[in-house]
Amino acid sequence: MDNNNAKAQAFLSRLMQNPTMNGFSALQREDQLMQFFAINGQKLKPTLTSDAFFPGESWQNIYKLMTQNLYDMTNKEIRPQIQSELNDRISYSFVSFLNLPAPSESMKRQLMAVIDRLLNNPFGRQELTGPLNAIRSGIMKKYIMYAFERQKYIHFELSKVQRLRMSQEEVYNYIKTSLLIKPLAYLFQPGGPGQNQVHGLTPGFAEQITRQLSKLIPDMPDTVIRSSINSCIAFQDNNKLEATARLAAIFSSRCAVMKEGMKIDRGAASSDQSWFNIARRNHKFYGYDFDMLTELYNISAENGW
Repeated sequence: MDNNNAKAQAFLSRLMQNPTMNGFSALQREDQLMQFFAINGQKLKPTLTSDAFFPGESWQNIYKLMTQNLYDMTNKEIRPQIQSELNDRISYSFVSFLNLPAPSESMKRQLMAVIDRLLNNPFGRQELTGPLNAIRSGIMKKYIMYAFERQKYIHFELSKVQRLRMSQEEVYNYIKTSLLIKPLAYLFQPGGPGQNQVHGLTPGFAEQITRQLSKLIPDMPDTVIRSSINSCIAFQDNNKLEATARLAAIFSSRCAVMKEGMKIDRGAASSDQSWFNIARRNHKFYGYDFDMLTELYNISAENGW
């Protein structure tokens, strides 16, 4: 590591130690710091162009240096996590219940290669925040397991409507896979990747993306890719969306803004309860399934989550 990179990483490490960063994931910390540099550029410029840091460098070059080092630091944390999920932690046994050939080892490499493409784009990285938080925190798993115990709306939609004749663990792994594929829709936005998050795709465009992704990940069953990309379609535009797609959409959004370890004031609603309740009020705007949100809200209330 050259001297400038070492200085950049030391400066970034100090910023990350700020108590306000506690509870944020690696990608959330990255986003917070990117906003910090964007807002405070003029205030930081005298310090970072001083002899102690990068004398003679333009602010543009300093910003580029900081950004690249921040990405590198984040990637060192999240790439092993993603690879571990793909190679070791996700069980693909659910595929056999869909009467499809089991995914091969090459499929995992193909999927990781496309995720790496996503990581090379600043806004594409943001799309991974919610899915990785949902998987890393375990929040999604506990709701799915409890929904199976209740055997109400969510369980009915998964087992009777989508007809997933599989265990709750296999359903969970199906949705985990969907969460990792969902952000890849971002790579195929009209006009190329931009600043808008992927949501509200038309059913026709979602099908186009499914076909393009199938070429990049040929060993991944089309059915799984389609369900994943369908999580970007508003439920109001297609009320026959797979239950796995609807759940992936909700938990991706919920976990994008989640901060772990937050203390709740006595008598106050939990952060999950608050989020699900607000999401219910705005379900049409975001394209969520209202009944699914209602059950998730009830589960959070029953368990104090």
